[in-house]
Amino acid sequence: MNDPMDSYKGMGVTWDGDRVVVDRVTREARVRVAIARGPRVEPKLGTGLAFLDHMLEMIAWHGGLNLEVAFERKTFALRHVVCEDIGLAMGMGVAALLRRAMADGVEGGGTAWRVMDEASAFAGLSFEGRSMHLIARESDGARAEGVEDMTGADMVAFYEGFAQGARCTLHVRSVTGQDPHHAWEAVARAFAVALRGCFDPNPFRAGLTAGVKGTLD
Repeated sequence: MNDPMDSYKGMGVTWDGDRVVVDRVTREARVRVAIARGPRVEPKLGTGLAFLDHMLEMIAWHGGLNLEVAFERKTFALRHVVCEDIGLAMGMGVAALLRRAMADGVEGGGTAWRVMDEASAFAGLSFEGRSMHLIARESDGARAEGVEDMTGADMVAFYEGFAQGARCTLHVRSVTGQDPHHAWEAVARAFAVALRGCFDPNPFRAGLTAGVKGTLD
């Protein structure tokens, strides 16, 4: 099997022991994401957006991930840039972790339903080297609605960025939830549990992916 980092050369993705570190630098911002699996370490989250930090905390907690995120703005203070860039970097990091785990065989896909008070959500992922996303909140004006210091559109940008960075298929559906905070937290919980399921052992597919083509490239 090829070195799992071959596909990331020149893209700011490196290993630090068991952690994947992603440095994404553009004219607009610099993002640093460090992500690992294993015994829990308290997350270090500094996105500049309180609700995004809270959602990343949920993803780390329910996904069994150790996560550090730092964001440095270089030009304009645009929330969608923060969310998309962090999503991209996090997706790249998770994909690198999965590539390494593939040697022993992993599911490479997962689904989950989760709830938060009156809110419920579904998430499904499949890592096959195909970047596609379907993100739906079944509420009128959901993208424009405010959620703490963000909007629904900002959360959509995060998940879109993740799918692009990870080159995975991601489906997210917020099914119920009158409180936008609860609705998006249910989404984060479902996403995290589905993501955790992607790492479940499957020796039958050692060295291969969830898709029959067998590669993430």
